[in-house]
Amino acid sequence: MNNKALTLSLVMAVVAVFFVNSYVTTEEEKNKQKFGTEIRVVIASKDIREMDTLDETMLEFKLVPKAFLEPAAITMEKKDIEGEVSRNELIKFAGSVAVVPIKKGEQLTFSKISEPGLRTGLSPQVAPGKRALSIGVSEVSGVGKLIKPGDRVDIIAVIEGEKRLDKTVKTILQDVGVLAVGRFVTNNLARTIEMDGKKERVRNLNTSDTYSVVTIEVDPTQAEYIVLLQAINTNGIILTLRNNDDTDRLNNIPQIGVQDLQVMDSNGLRRLPASSAPPYPINRGGTR
Repeated sequence: MNNKALTLSLVMAVVAVFFVNSYVTTEEEKNKQKFGTEIRVVIASKDIREMDTLDETMLEFKLVPKAFLEPAAITMEKKDIEGEVSRNELIKFAGSVAVVPIKKGEQLTFSKISEPGLRTGLSPQVAPGKRALSIGVSEVSGVGKLIKPGDRVDIIAVIEGEKRLDKTVKTILQDVGVLAVGRFVTNNLARTIEMDGKKERVRNLNTSDTYSVVTIEVDPTQAEYIVLLQAINTNGIILTLRNNDDTDRLNNIPQIGVQDLQVMDSNGLRRLPASSAPPYPINRGGTR
C-alpha cells in the first residue's frame, strides 16, 4: 500500500513539474512575442559620475527584452554572461568617458560615453561663424570663480581717460555664452595628469576653481573689441552672471562716468533730478 502511495506521489510530482515547465515555457513565448527576444546589453554596475573614466568594474551585462532597449544601447551577442569572454568584452570600454551621469542599472548607450580625440575638444562646440576667446579673470572680475561652462554673462569694462578720475563704465556685450572655464569644457573631457609619488593620478577639472581664464563665444568683430580692451585697459574686464533663461538684451543701459555718481540715489537704481544733486562736489582726496 505504501509503495503504491509513494509511486502515485512521484507520478503526480512529475506531472506537476511537467505542467509548471509547460506554463513557464508558454509564458516566456508569450513575453517574447509581446516584448521581443532578450538581448544582452551593457549596464552600469554602480553610479558613474559625469567625466568618470570607465573601466570594466563599472559595467556588467544584463538580458533585457528588445522592447525595453534604450535608443543607441550598447548590445552584445547573446552568450554566457559570465566568465572571461564577457570580461574581455567589457574591457573594450575601458578608457571611455561618461559625458553624462549614469545611474546604477542604467543601460550604457553610445550617446552617454565618448572617446577623447579631435571631436571631443572645445572646437566642436564653437558655433559656425563664431570664435572662442579667453578673458583673464580673478575672484572679483569672475564672479568669485563660480562661473561654469554653459552660463551666460554680460561683459563690462572700465574705460580710462586722460585724467585720473576721467573714467567711464560701459556694458560692452550682453548675453554671451561661456564655453569653458580654464580647461573645463562642457563636453566634460577636460582632465589633467598629476604625479602622486611614482604613480600618475588623473584629476578631473570640473570642480576646480584654480582657473584664471574664462572662454566665451563671440563673433569676429566682438572678438576684436575684447582684444583691444584687454590690451589698453589696465583695470581689466568684469563679468556679470545672468540667469540662463534671461536672454533679453537691453538697449538703454547708460554709460556711467564719475560725475554720474553725484546724481544717483543711495540704491543706485534711479537718477535724481539735477536740482536734487548734492550741494557739495565729489570728494577728490580730502574730506568734506
